[in-house]
Amino acid sequence: MQIKGFENKTSTIETPNDSDVIKKPLKNSTIDKPRVDINVLKSKLRDKENTVLKKNIAILVGCLVLIIAAGIGVTYL
Repeated sequence: MQIKGFENKTSTIETPNDSDVIKKPLKNSTIDKPRVDINVLKSKLRDKENTVLKKNIAILVGCLVLIIAAGIGVTYL
């Protein structure tokens, strides 16, 4: 039967012995991102908003057509 607990743990820590190998530091160079024109961003946003607006208008018109068709169908029953 094994003893499970902290008494069974060893306190030695293994460390690598490669102190003679010097590693290169990570690249610290900053990446210059090209500037973005605010007008280009606004036009892209406007295009996306236009497509969403057209979709919402199409859904609204479709719902209205269904409601009107259902109303006409109910009145003739």
